[in-house]
Amino acid sequence: MSSLEDSFRAAMNLLPVVVYMGLSEMIRPILAREVEERLGRRLTYEEWSYYLREYHRKKEAERHQRIVEQRYRQLVDMRIIHDFVWNREEKESI
Repeated sequence: MSSLEDSFRAAMNLLPVVVYMGLSEMIRPILAREVEERLGRRLTYEEWSYYLREYHRKKEAERHQRIVEQRYRQLVDMRIIHDFVWNREEKESI
């Protein structure tokens, strides 16, 4: 029974890899169509892997950029509130 369980666990550990490979091949025609048209040929496995890495790096950079923009907006808002509070007190005392 232990051998059967071990085989089942090994198969379950491979399942995410198989699913990823299948999904990767399914989305490849959608994502890589334009670059394959520019190249005039189908991407090799290495080129497709590079494409995916660069695609994910771009998405990560865009996510970081959105975070920086949000923090900048928060800083601007805090500055407006600070100026309002401090300038308002000066006007009330005059």
